[in-house]
Amino acid sequence: MARLLDPEAFGLVAISIIILQFGGYFANMGLNKALIQIEELKNEHIRAAFTSSFLLGLVFTGLVWALAPLAAQLFKNPDVAPVVRVMSLTFLVNGMSATAFSLLERNMRFKAISILETSSYVISYLGIGVILAYLDFGVYSLILASLSQATIVGLSSYAIVRHNIIMHFKWSAWKPLFSYGSKMSVNSLLEWFSASLPSILIGRLLGDYKLGIYDRAHKLVSLPMYMLTRTISKVIFPSFSKMQSDNEKLGKVYLSSITLVIALVIPACAGIFVAAPELVYVLLGKQWGESVPILQILSFAVAINLITMFAGIICDAKAALNSKIVLNVVFVSVLGILMFSLRGFGLQGFAMAFLLAELVRTLFYQRAMHKILILPYRQQLSVYLPGIINGAVIGILLYLFSSFLRTTALAPLLILIAQVITGAILLAILSLLFPHKILKSEIQAMLSKTGLPDKLSTRSGRAFQLYKSYILNTK
Repeated sequence: MARLLDPEAFGLVAISIIILQFGGYFANMGLNKALIQIEELKNEHIRAAFTSSFLLGLVFTGLVWALAPLAAQLFKNPDVAPVVRVMSLTFLVNGMSATAFSLLERNMRFKAISILETSSYVISYLGIGVILAYLDFGVYSLILASLSQATIVGLSSYAIVRHNIIMHFKWSAWKPLFSYGSKMSVNSLLEWFSASLPSILIGRLLGDYKLGIYDRAHKLVSLPMYMLTRTISKVIFPSFSKMQSDNEKLGKVYLSSITLVIALVIPACAGIFVAAPELVYVLLGKQWGESVPILQILSFAVAINLITMFAGIICDAKAALNSKIVLNVVFVSVLGILMFSLRGFGLQGFAMAFLLAELVRTLFYQRAMHKILILPYRQQLSVYLPGIINGAVIGILLYLFSSFLRTTALAPLLILIAQVITGAILLAILSLLFPHKILKSEIQAMLSKTGLPDKLSTRSGRAFQLYKSYILNTK
């Protein structure tokens, strides 16, 4: 779609999404997370959650529709108002489907969730969005694709869960949900503000063209990293919630989780940093060349953001929401100060401010985990070593290899394919054959709990057994 639409279309949608996300935290009030976190879920809780989500979704659809002209004034762009009005229907769609989707997550129906999200994305963007963009629907091809996906996911989720939709208005059922959900909503609002602050300032100060450049660079790195960790995070929140009373066990699982994720995410982002020119030229086109340096800076900022996400989930599962609110207020303040200080460097200054603020947030989450889970700082920092070492090695070798390829007459697509294959091979060698001792202990722990394949006579079965013996028997 980036090849069929201009940057202004993506900039308009990015502005609209900022507004919708802002309203979304009030429209949901954190009830979806409350349904997952609550230890004893009753039918009246489900009915209360559906009632509030539906009514709030209806109210905010009308409210945003009426106030859309104010958004146009805020961003000094009259084209924003009609886009926001159409996208306001997202509140109603999400309000009707949030309860069913949350129940899928609580019940750990992740296979169904994966199928729903993937199929709805393909149908909505490839089957609807690309066609509409080709037919010159412009920005509305993006909007209708987004609404279509939300609708498909909502209808499919309810078809699987079939929860009670009779409305319930007794406060006794609403109270435990809103007690937790209201604080979750405040935290989500602060996280939205910190994530949206660059887009708000860029859209207002530099215009929708520059915002479109920044938005595409951010999406190029955030979407693959998001997909790498999304399934894991969906599993972890309900899992952490179930063991919220066992600090020792929760601490071990937390450290194990981020060790494995860091070992994958940091090398992947190092690869994105090196291959940024080819990624932009192949996936978006040469007209998006301005986004290359932005992508390189954001590749590490997004990686750090995804890693700290796990500490945030610990706070959610342990209901340590007051501490998280304070942490997010500090982060927003630091981010605002850095952006003000670096605004003179344009898009690169905003991207660098985001990276530096994420490093500061990491330090604050280290302190939070030390307090909540009684984890020593040294132990927390040590789990970063495998990912950092592997990322540095892969980044340097891939840079040397890419520099050579760029001197040849190879097309960007062929260079990108070579970069992906080389990076994957290096990551497999460093992570699986010669892992750092911290990463090796995690792999050994997983393999020791893994039974042998049913068919050891197959080639894959024999290969697995050989690898298992190699890892378990090496020091």
